[in-house]
This record gives sequence, C-alpha cells and structure tokens, in this order.
Amino acid sequence: MLICLAAECTATYSLSKYETQQTNIELDIGHTAQVHNNDIIAAECLTIVFCVFVATLFGADFFFLLFWPRRRYPRWYSSAKKLLAVGITMGVLAAALMSTIIVATRSAFITGVGPDTAQQYANFFYRPPLKYRAWPTNIAHVVLLWLGFLATAASTAVMFIASDHDELHGTEPKSTLEDDQPITGEKGRHY
Repeated sequence: MLICLAAECTATYSLSKYETQQTNIELDIGHTAQVHNNDIIAAECLTIVFCVFVATLFGADFFFLLFWPRRRYPRWYSSAKKLLAVGITMGVLAAALMSTIIVATRSAFITGVGPDTAQQYANFFYRPPLKYRAWPTNIAHVVLLWLGFLATAASTAVMFIASDHDELHGTEPKSTLEDDQPITGEKGRHY
C-alpha cells in the first residue's frame, strides 16, 4: 500500500508539472503552440487510479482484520475480494508496463510554431524536460510502480492463502491440550 502510495504521489507530481508546462506554453502570446504530452499524462492517470484501488482494497482488508480479527465473512465476500485483488494487480502491472514504455521511449513535443520558437519554449520551460526519461521524477515513478506491483502481487497471494485458511479452519485460534484442561488452584478448585 505504502509503496503504491509513493508511486501515486510521484506520478501526481509529474502530472501536475507536465500540465503546468503545457498550460504555460499554450497560453503564451499568440496561442498557436500546442504541447503533445498526452501519453505521459495517460500513464500517470492509470498509475494514480490503480494505486488508489490498491490502497482501498488492501487498506480496507487490513483494517477489517485489525478491528474484527475473528469475524467470518460470507463466501461471496471472500470471492469478490479475491477477484478484485487479481484485477487490481493486473491493473498495476498494466500501469507499470505502460509507464515504463512511455518513459523509456517517448518524448513530448511542441507544434504550431517554428522549430526555433519550439526550442525557446523547451529551454525556458525546462522542468520537466520534454524527453521523459531525462527527468528523475519519471524514473522514480516507474521504479516505485514496479516495486508496488511486486508488493501487490505478493499481497494478493497472501490474501488468497489467508482466505482459504479461514474457510477451511475458521478464524478461531487452534486450541491445544493444555488449553482444554481446567485451571486448578489451591485445594483442587476449578477456576
């Protein structure tokens, strides 16, 4: 959850900077320049959405387990939780793949003005750079997203194991022979 939250925050910061850069260039005098960066914005939006889903599902499951550790949930709830966990894990994988490909191979570009003017805009509004892989924030976003995917996949596996265990054995702790014996005190009284 926390790794995905870090990836989400990094993606949100990068998204904000690219949106601000686009607004500043396109609203300059003349209004003819256009910044084409929809690919990185789409990857960052996908990252944000699925990282929020990770926090929602796994966060809710954590708090339910924390506050009601021995509660048995209906079978439909366990099945829905497993299905959502698999779907969210696949979504995080898709976001990681999309972000990796876009950051590694793509670049924003400016049209509607001459090459010299486009270069002046790129030089003046240099953060974030038009080449996506040249900005460490984008690299951090991708790395954190891959780490978040690995953690989400592991959490999904643990969720399946725990849910299957609870369905088979219940949620009560296993008793031992010593626990089943009555506690006796002085003169053989049972407590």
